[in-house]
Amino acid sequence: MRTIQVALSLHSALLADQIFSRLATTPWCHPATPADVTVVDASLATGPRTVAVLPRVGPVDHLLLMGVTGLVVADDPLDDIVRAIHDVHRFGGWMSPRLVRSLLPDPPRATLTARERETLRLLAEGWENAEIAAAMFITVSAVKYHVSNLLRKFGCRDRTQLVSRLGRSAAIAS
Repeated sequence: MRTIQVALSLHSALLADQIFSRLATTPWCHPATPADVTVVDASLATGPRTVAVLPRVGPVDHLLLMGVTGLVVADDPLDDIVRAIHDVHRFGGWMSPRLVRSLLPDPPRATLTARERETLRLLAEGWENAEIAAAMFITVSAVKYHVSNLLRKFGCRDRTQLVSRLGRSAAIAS
């Protein structure tokens, strides 16, 4: 029998009760490989088959280095926490979608020309190439040149990905 540890603050007795109550009524365990679910203090979150229930969204690198294979946030829906336990047991790992961003690298810092910064600002505001060209007193082909440089420098496939990756406020501040 495998043991799945659910690591959360032991001050969260209500959440622990809710988890056990949901597990008791959910036929999630494969009959050939039953699991014993235990709750341990969050400070003991180490090793495989451990689901860490975090108090808030934040960095999780240290938990991954300690071998934790399930990561959820305490205010995630109870169904997600139960699913994390199930997926750690059956498939080896699970992560709350809310925590994924903390693992993604920051966009690379690129050296931009003044024209590229202005083009990026206007792109972030939703302007089209012709509008950007008129505002900057340049040709549409020059705008396309600046946009292609921005895409290359930030490793993006299109202008939508560029603006979404950098974020509207980051793009405008550049």
